[in-house]
Amino acid sequence: MRDVTFQMLDGSQALECLDELRELYLDVYADPPYEWGAEHANLFVERFQGQAKADGFALVEARHGTELVGIAFGVTLQPSTPWWQNLLEPLPVAVTTERPGRTFAVVELLVRTAWHRQHIAQAMHDLLLRNRTEERATLTVFPAAIPAQQAYAKWGWHRVAQKRNPLPGSPVFDVMVKDLGAVAS
Repeated sequence: MRDVTFQMLDGSQALECLDELRELYLDVYADPPYEWGAEHANLFVERFQGQAKADGFALVEARHGTELVGIAFGVTLQPSTPWWQNLLEPLPVAVTTERPGRTFAVVELLVRTAWHRQHIAQAMHDLLLRNRTEERATLTVFPAAIPAQQAYAKWGWHRVAQKRNPLPGSPVFDVMVKDLGAVAS
C-alpha cells in the first residue's frame, strides 16, 4: 500500500476536509462509467454537510503523506430513512423496516485511480465496518462499475434490489446488504 496511512474521522473532523473531499469526489467520478462533474460534486457537498452530523457517522481516510487518496464513510439509518424508497421491485417489509441501530449505510467508498489495486478500498471498508454495532450494512453501487461489484461480492455483500434515486436522469443502482456479524475484528 505504498506508505498509505488510515485514520478514522468524526463528523466535525471530516467537515474540516470538505474541500479535499469534494476534489476527491470530482476526480474519482470523472471517468466512465460515471462521468459526473461539478453538479454532482456540489450535490455531494450539500448532502455531506448533513450526513457528517448524522447519528452513527464515521469516515475512514487514506493518505499518502498529505495527499488524500481515498475515503469511505457512512451513517446509521434512522427509522424514517428514505433509503428503501424508489426500489424498482418491492422488498418484504422485514427487509425495509428500520429500527434504531439496525443498519449502517456505506454512503461512499472512493479511491483515486492511481491507487487502485493496492487493497486500499478493502482496508478502508474493513476499518469502517469493524466494531459497528448495527446488525447489517447496506450500500448502492452502479451496475456498470464492474471492479466495485466484484470487490463487494468478494467482501460478502449481496444484491437485494435495484433503485433509482429521485433525481432527474438518475441511473439505476444495485442495493446491496451485508451481515455485520461477518466482519472480522
